[in-house]
Amino acid sequence: MPDVAKAQERHEAAVRLRREFRPGKSPADAVAGVQRDAQAEFLESGKWPADFTRRVGKAHTEAVAWEAEALALRGLEDSTKATAEHLRESLSADVLEHLDGRLTEILDTAKSAGDALGGVTSAEQAIEAGADALDAWRSLTSLVSDYSNVRAAQWDVLRAVTLSDEQSRMRTWRAQGHGEIKGVRVDAIPAFVVDGIRSGAYDVEFLVWVAQSDAGYVPTSYDDLEAEVAASTDPVSYDDHGPLIDLSPRVMPERQPRPAQVYTHSSTPHLDASQPAPAKPKANASAPDREPSTTDYF
Repeated sequence: MPDVAKAQERHEAAVRLRREFRPGKSPADAVAGVQRDAQAEFLESGKWPADFTRRVGKAHTEAVAWEAEALALRGLEDSTKATAEHLRESLSADVLEHLDGRLTEILDTAKSAGDALGGVTSAEQAIEAGADALDAWRSLTSLVSDYSNVRAAQWDVLRAVTLSDEQSRMRTWRAQGHGEIKGVRVDAIPAFVVDGIRSGAYDVEFLVWVAQSDAGYVPTSYDDLEAEVAASTDPVSYDDHGPLIDLSPRVMPERQPRPAQVYTHSSTPHLDASQPAPAKPKANASAPDREPSTTDYF
């Protein structure tokens, strides 16, 4: 969008002007500096500067001019920023709609080229397969760059029209594989596709899968993205007390009891003195070393 680009350029130019503006003093600081200099001269020579009034007037005039320009540049930066943000917000829907149309063109071409590959998955295989596959591979390689540009613009626009906490959520959603595939559960998407969404490192295999899935899309807004995330993950039901938790009984596997630990010093209780003493049990564990106590050190 030319208007958005122009407004952004004006804002960036205003930022540079303010940052490069010469340092200076406020009128009060400038006058105070002349006063300090005059007092120092009097203490050294015993004479008050005869041109004090002229010096104060000059310092004040120059400082007023500097402050006026500094304030004007600060106001210019603020106003150009507000203008750029307003245009991005007001035209974001148009920009995203345009990107979605461009994405559809890319994926339609990629789908046809992907069909012509005939199972080819590398440039070497495309060379061996012949002219048709090689032309398709070259076309897809070029389309990967176009696809990457569309996705970069998509995320830039969405970041520009969202608050900081919403931007944080979008980063999390993208890291989970959301924002580029619609109508498909994330856990049903191949791992290499999720990795491509997360990193933004797209390749021919990624592009062909998206094109053939007919699921590629550009969110029309933050709310649209949020709704798609909710639809492609496990739903959570809520009532007045919060999320509904399934407390229905479940069949749990039977827990096997752990055998008793028998040590070398263990013995079987002799409960009946009229009978022979029972045999000593067979040890199946070793006792750990005793932890030292305070008395061991005295």
